[in-house]
Amino acid sequence: MKKLIFLFIVTAPFLFSCKKYSEIRNDVQDKYIHGRLFIQDSINDIGTIKPINSAQKVRLSYKQDTSQFLYDTMTDSNGYFTFNNLATNKEYRIYAERETVAGDFKAMFSTTYDITLNESKTAITPLLLFDTSKQNGVLFNIKDAATLGVMNNCEACFFTSRLIWARDSCDYKTFGVTSNNNGFILKTNLLPGKYYVLFKKTAGTLILKQKDSIVVATSGIRRKDIFLQ
Repeated sequence: MKKLIFLFIVTAPFLFSCKKYSEIRNDVQDKYIHGRLFIQDSINDIGTIKPINSAQKVRLSYKQDTSQFLYDTMTDSNGYFTFNNLATNKEYRIYAERETVAGDFKAMFSTTYDITLNESKTAITPLLLFDTSKQNGVLFNIKDAATLGVMNNCEACFFTSRLIWARDSCDYKTFGVTSNNNGFILKTNLLPGKYYVLFKKTAGTLILKQKDSIVVATSGIRRKDIFLQ
């Protein structure tokens, strides 16, 4: 009897852990797409690809008929998702969009992933990328004119008035944004039109500046390198 009790104590964690893993993976039927959604944030986290860490909607349609979605589902907190009861030898299209907020930066990421389901079980890893077509605004890359190195903590003062901008001061600015650690300044969802921008970086007694203007369209992100001197 003692041997049986000891055996149960030793094997119980293994049995329960197997059951938990099985519940996550066995809630799908034959002919399904199982995936994990990843994101590559080229603005705030350059070069890093990470799984989505919170619930995110993923949508499915036929590749040849994108006028309506067949199914919607949500990822779990680790980015995993599943579409069940699908027909084999069919071409499907998977969509996902995600807006991220990091400080003053709001960015839209999206993915479109085409797949032919020719097996009963198919695993995929779609990747969300920065999508300039789903928002409007500007993206400045701030650099040192002498070293070409990226410059963080650079203040960008936006003006809609050329006369106020010409004063070479951030007083009476329309709004301001500061560059992140990667030297980027991102401002989205702007009213279309022309903006005048004063860039200013203070490091001790050293002050680096630059001035520029840019026209923002109704859609799309305008990119521009700014060299401080």
